[in-house]
Amino acid sequence: MHQSDQGCLQSQILAYSGSCSASDAISAQSVVKRATCFDTVVHDPETNTLRRSSVGPYAVRLREARERADAVAGSRQHDEFVEVVRRETPWRFKGEKGLDRYLHNVRHHLSHFAPLALSCVDDDIRTVFDFGCGSGSGSIALALIFSDIRCQGVDISPAEVTIGRERAKLFGVGDRCQFDCISPRQALPVPSDAFDLCTCCSVLEYVTDPGIRKFCVQEMARVLVPGGRLFMSVPNRLYPIELHSHKLGWNYFPKLLKARIVGATAWEVMRLAHPHVLKLCSTPLRRLLTPWSNFCLRKER
Repeated sequence: MHQSDQGCLQSQILAYSGSCSASDAISAQSVVKRATCFDTVVHDPETNTLRRSSVGPYAVRLREARERADAVAGSRQHDEFVEVVRRETPWRFKGEKGLDRYLHNVRHHLSHFAPLALSCVDDDIRTVFDFGCGSGSGSIALALIFSDIRCQGVDISPAEVTIGRERAKLFGVGDRCQFDCISPRQALPVPSDAFDLCTCCSVLEYVTDPGIRKFCVQEMARVLVPGGRLFMSVPNRLYPIELHSHKLGWNYFPKLLKARIVGATAWEVMRLAHPHVLKLCSTPLRRLLTPWSNFCLRKER
C-alpha cells in the first residue's frame, strides 16, 4: 500500500477516535495493516463501531483509469489501432462480439483483473512483470492506475506483442510498458530479484508440458524480489462452461493447482483472491459458479 493511502486510512481512524473506544482504535490499526487496496475503514454512527468498506483509497484511481480508457475508445488514434489489429490478427474479425471485447480489453481488465491483482498486494508496487502478457491489457491497466510503476511483459506470440506495443502507445503508457517476444523454453530476459509483482493470467492452462510448466513457475520466482507476490488466474475446472475458443481438454482444480505450484519452487500460498464485488465464499455451489480460480502466492525470503 502506498504511503499516501496508508496515511489516508490512519487519518480517518484519528478522526473517529473521539467516538470510538480504545479497543476499537487498536482494532482499526490492525485493519489498516490488513487492508487491501479497495478497502478502507469507516465509522458506523448507529453502532459506534469501525468497519471495513469496499470504497477504498484506490477507488478514485480506478475510476479515473476507466474514464481514460473510455476516452481512448472514441479517439482517432483508436481507429489507427484497429488497423494494426486487423493487419496482425485478421482472424479476430470473423466474430464482431469477440473483436469488440478484444479492442476494449483494457477496460475489461480495469473492471475485473486489476481489483483482484491489487487485493493481493499490501506494499508499494514499483515494478510489475506480466508473464504471458498477450496484447498487454493487464500491464496497461495497472499503468493507468499508477503513474509511477513500470511494467514489462513477455509472450510467445509476435503478433500479440506487436499489438501490445501499439496499445500501450494508444493509452499513453508506452514509455512505462515494455513487451517482448520469447520462445516457450527461453529463460526470461530480465535479471533476478527485479520485480515487486508478477501477474500470470490465463496462461498456465495452455502449458501442458509439466517440465515447461515447472520451468515457467521457477522463472517467475527468480525475477521476483524476496517477498514479492505472484497473482495467478486459471480457469476453474468446476465451472460448467468452457472459457476458451477451443476446448483444451483440461483445466486446473484449485487445490491441485496450489499443490503443484508450491511443490515446484519456494512459494507461500497467501490466499485465494475471490472476485471483489461478489465476495464469493468457498462453498461447493459458489465455487462452481466462479469461472476463474485466482491465487496470491508470495516468494519466500
